[in-house]
Amino acid sequence: MRRRPSPADNVLSFGGNVPPVVGGLIIALLAGSVLGTVSPGVRAMAALVPAGVLGLQVWRLVTWVFVETDPLSLVFGGLMLYWFGRDLSWAWGAQRFLATWFGLTVASAVITTVLALFIPGLSMGGWLGAWPVLSALVIAWASIFPERQILFMFALPISGRTLLWITLGGTLLYALFGGVARYIPHLAAQGVMLLTLRGGMPFRGAWQTFRVREMERRARKRAAHLKVVKKDGRGDWMN
Repeated sequence: MRRRPSPADNVLSFGGNVPPVVGGLIIALLAGSVLGTVSPGVRAMAALVPAGVLGLQVWRLVTWVFVETDPLSLVFGGLMLYWFGRDLSWAWGAQRFLATWFGLTVASAVITTVLALFIPGLSMGGWLGAWPVLSALVIAWASIFPERQILFMFALPISGRTLLWITLGGTLLYALFGGVARYIPHLAAQGVMLLTLRGGMPFRGAWQTFRVREMERRARKRAAHLKVVKKDGRGDWMN
């Protein structure tokens, strides 16, 4: 039986315009960005700092994507979640979408932290913002809807397939001009997503295994009251 929508679902879905899980992430991004702006200490504690992660400040693996540092990044980040997150959540389901969001967040942060062990000066760098994960979700959307048309920069009609190459090429171009170190989380998240879409790692197989085990667990729970009895009353049949 499906759960009846609650008033909270209506708020999180913005009146039914997006899945609640997407609306919840948008609200979390807005709240985290505002809190990080009014409290520099919160911003500093939320940032992805490899040295901090290695010092067991493990919350940094997750919190860094929920704090944007300027209004334009916040507005467009929210719009990206609204447009692409909505379609992905409907295509994948809310649980898989949320698992992918946090999986990409943690995976790109872990990769960045590991690279900091070998790249001088990287360990004290601080990354904030959802764009690394958002760019990976754009790649997923473009792969699922390669023929769908969108208005790139609100003006140029392009297909999903073209958007994929623009996203990858644009990230490499920004890394070339802005410094590779600054875009390591972007490149890591996009690389993980490409591997995921090809079935290499890590979310597809793990998610399918989880779903199978969850269905088996529920089936055993539903059948817990059944017992085997014979045709003569002592075994063979299930009741």
